[in-house]
Amino acid sequence: MQKQYLIGAEPIYLKGNSIGLLLLHGGGGGTAWDLKEFALAAHKCGFSVSLPLLPGFGTKPSDLADITFDDWLNEARKGIKRLLENCFSVVIVGHSIGGLIALILAAEEKKISKVVTWGAPWRIKNLRLSLLPIISKMPLARRTIPKRIPVKKSARIKKMGWVGYDWLPVSLGFVILTALQTLHASINSVECPVLIIQGTKDEVIDKSSAKNIFLRMTSPERELWLIQEGRHALMQDSCKEELFKRTLEFINKKIN
Repeated sequence: MQKQYLIGAEPIYLKGNSIGLLLLHGGGGGTAWDLKEFALAAHKCGFSVSLPLLPGFGTKPSDLADITFDDWLNEARKGIKRLLENCFSVVIVGHSIGGLIALILAAEEKKISKVVTWGAPWRIKNLRLSLLPIISKMPLARRTIPKRIPVKKSARIKKMGWVGYDWLPVSLGFVILTALQTLHASINSVECPVLIIQGTKDEVIDKSSAKNIFLRMTSPERELWLIQEGRHALMQDSCKEELFKRTLEFINKKIN
């Protein structure tokens, strides 16, 4: 049975040259819509582009209830495999959790030539989420855990046509914690060139996330860019044009 996606949330594949870009959206309730503008810009530059929809997103919030982190990793792996059918090189650009997935895949798959992360977390600001495994084992404390996590998006972003959920199941917190633990265990195995980007006003992840990732990597070719006043959704912020420009410049460097 074919999935019924929210209008605008659909995954896309754009065939271009022999350099493939895998774009991965975040895990905060958004969808492939978040990266479609960049996907079109990258394709206009000639790249082949794969923008999948991570399992559980773009349909209905309850579909996330039984999702595991492996489900997301496997979907991204499929994207790599598809690009390699026509491309000799694959670059991953990921936002938020998508950036975290990009780093993990780069640690395990040496065919990844470069990675760019936009607001990838090392830690997140939500203290309750970090304590979720402990609280869930305490009967009295467990009652304080909400079944739903509200997704807050500004009126400005909604006016832009944002497509996503207005709530997430609390079980997603365990998936995100697994993702963070996996990143912490694998970050020193990333050897390809990486551009790490974070806004100084990021309201979702810990402000030192980009620096922590940068300092823990062993890749000799890594760059850190902190965007002044930038928020978590950088691709919808006032810095968007410079973000796209610098990302594409990094991808093109030493490839052409």
